[in-house]
Amino acid sequence: MRGLLVRPAGVPILLAFEDDNPQLWADAQRAWAALAPEVIEDASTRISGCERVTVLSNRPADEITQQWGDIADLTVVNSSDPANAAERLTVDVTMHLLQEYAGSAHLLHAAVLGDASSHRAIALVAPSGTGKTTAARFLGRHFTYLTDETAVVMPDRSICPYPKPLSIIEEAQHPKVQYNPADLGLRVGAAGDYSFHLNRIVVLNRVKDQKVAPSIEPLPLADALLTISEQSSGLMITERGLEALAGLLVETGGAVELTYSEISDALPLIMSLLQQDEDQLPESEAGFTYLPAADFLVNSDTPNLYQRSQGSTGLASQDRYLVAQGNALSEVSIYAWDCWEMLSQPLPKEEIHARLQELYGPIPERGFEESLLQLEQAGLLLPVPVSPL
Repeated sequence: MRGLLVRPAGVPILLAFEDDNPQLWADAQRAWAALAPEVIEDASTRISGCERVTVLSNRPADEITQQWGDIADLTVVNSSDPANAAERLTVDVTMHLLQEYAGSAHLLHAAVLGDASSHRAIALVAPSGTGKTTAARFLGRHFTYLTDETAVVMPDRSICPYPKPLSIIEEAQHPKVQYNPADLGLRVGAAGDYSFHLNRIVVLNRVKDQKVAPSIEPLPLADALLTISEQSSGLMITERGLEALAGLLVETGGAVELTYSEISDALPLIMSLLQQDEDQLPESEAGFTYLPAADFLVNSDTPNLYQRSQGSTGLASQDRYLVAQGNALSEVSIYAWDCWEMLSQPLPKEEIHARLQELYGPIPERGFEESLLQLEQAGLLLPVPVSPL
């Protein structure tokens, strides 16, 4: 069983090819060449000592997971169809990478290009299928290609390169073809070069149905957070993750939205963003207020006691209010924010009603009860269960 040891963003991942499939083996070596993989002639001797492994095999996945169940992060790719397997392999390597950095780095669904002289980098954020790879394929001929899919941004804004294969649609209803970016003429950065630092974050807005002149507009912090949080991994499990992402946006001059039809037309705008020194970055908005998660009670002796939803955090910026709970970030009204904000400690329902009336004037009991129920149904607040006698 041959193998390839790849190190995307410095994370060692063993790709073990259990079957003798010359096409899949050759395609994988070519596609992942930018990561300078180590060829292992007998991967079976290395599997047990690796933390992250993908096994490519014709065998049922449960057989493999039973055999290698002691591996912390094991995935299995069915190798019977080489094209499907090659596409799935790229996904699995990315998932291994996300598992490693979740909670310790900003993980953005973004293409990242860098300027070779200044080592400034720009992240182009967008959902899948909306133009990131196309943009990276063009811009990578003018700038250093660092990734087209997953940006790993450390707290000091340094970029951990992930020069993954470009996944390109060549035929509809067929698997994407995996290309070594160097074979497509991209200026691929060295996998071990961590000298690039994030300078700007750009949200892509590609207009497909008509020709538009490219333009850049600043995004309010709340809009940027709502958009970019959906294109982030591990944000909600990162300690004070919402605050950290907002801080990253402020430090990099605030996110901007690039509207364009053809990425080639936007090249001068991209160049201008990368050429901005730290002291040339626009002043971001006045700032934001972040509220961390409050203590959570399992039960209490006090009846009609309410608290914030478990683990929820909040951020206020320019009269807009965001609450993160579970895996979602939502914008809420000022009334909902005031209710949520006051519950830094659990409060009886009567106290909540009294405080709201101090802010808004008289609130009929029935109206208050209805709004409280709506906030409970939305998951913003929860009643604290009464302890059994």
